[in-house]
Amino acid sequence: MVKITGTLVWYYFVCKREVWLMKHEITPYEDFDLLEFGRAIHEGSYKREKKEFLFDTIKIDLIKFKGKTTIIGEIKKSSSYLLPAKMQLLFYMY
Repeated sequence: MVKITGTLVWYYFVCKREVWLMKHEITPYEDFDLLEFGRAIHEGSYKREKKEFLFDTIKIDLIKFKGKTTIIGEIKKSSSYLLPAKMQLLFYMY
């Protein structure tokens, strides 16, 4: 059985072929320039906040607490993929 992750949900709405590749453990080069760029953004963003919370197959980038409100966030390099990011967050809330 395939474990569904937030990353798979995100990629499902971006590129279904990428989901297939990831499901079959075929991953891109880890030193690919755009992946490095994404890692740098992730590490440099929200430095004052606690990041990366692991829950089973879920890895949430950012959780903030404001009073009784909990804010769950994903750090992305661009806002051009709003639907995939929204679906990933909805998966986390589910």
